[in-house]
Amino acid sequence: MKMKLVMVLLFLVPAMATAKVAVKEKASKLSPKEVESVLANYRKAPAVQAKVKKTVIQQTMGTEMKSQGDFYFSKGKMRFDISEPDRTTLVYDGKIIWFESRLDQEHITVTKMRANQLRKSDSILAALFDRKDVFKSFNLLSHKKDSYVFAPKDKKKSDVQKLEIQLKEKEIASIAYTDQIENKVILDFSDVTKGKVAKDKFTYTPPKGAEVTEQ
Repeated sequence: MKMKLVMVLLFLVPAMATAKVAVKEKASKLSPKEVESVLANYRKAPAVQAKVKKTVIQQTMGTEMKSQGDFYFSKGKMRFDISEPDRTTLVYDGKIIWFESRLDQEHITVTKMRANQLRKSDSILAALFDRKDVFKSFNLLSHKKDSYVFAPKDKKKSDVQKLEIQLKEKEIASIAYTDQIENKVILDFSDVTKGKVAKDKFTYTPPKGAEVTEQ
């Protein structure tokens, strides 16, 4: 369970608060207009839904974990239903993070975490999908075809040390980021749709009989 919570926190690693930093670099002359246009379309949509394959590489430990499921986003709120290899549910309703893990139908554990830090800057996914000014805190280092590589202007204030975005047919194909201790998270998106999603996707009530802990 402890390892699974580490994976949750990696998924919700916060982006830096927008900082007004004067950086004179050649890379800063590049423009991520195409990425901004795709994300702007997501923001205009009532909600975004996609299939996601997630890979977490912990380089210091030499481990790699893969999972897949369904991702939902709407107005800063998120849900990630993982179906493989284990059934888990992550819900961020804007204030509280709920993480449900099922060993089987009778053994369900739920962790409740207050998202104080996330309320300040949102997770990297919420920031990308919801904040118009998110790229003001990044320098675009390189742009090749539909691949964009970013670095934070102030690495001391950012948990995200490197950000890579891949587009495909004017949709987000993948988002990858590396944190300060060189953990890398790769999210591969497919079957992206923009439309209405049931409101209850972003609310959560622990199942009857679940073991609930707070952190």
